[in-house]
Amino acid sequence: MTTLTRIKAKITPWDDRAFVRAFEDARDDVSRAGMPDGPKAAARVEHLLREAGFPDARVDVIRTAQEALAQTSHWIVTRDA
Repeated sequence: MTTLTRIKAKITPWDDRAFVRAFEDARDDVSRAGMPDGPKAAARVEHLLREAGFPDARVDVIRTAQEALAQTSHWIVTRDA
């Protein structure tokens, strides 16, 4: 059984369609691999974004105790560090 974790992602720049699509693809790949949406998944997404042609991409995970209990993860995704 897989635990469902929700991600709240803030993507900058949100209007770069190629970057947003690369993030969505990377997030989906990590999800299909069965990784929970915590720091290890974020690190993998960051790696995949950099491989996709965004060498300065960064994924930061911010998670309050309340978010952890609600199984929610808050990611800040930036194209340029």
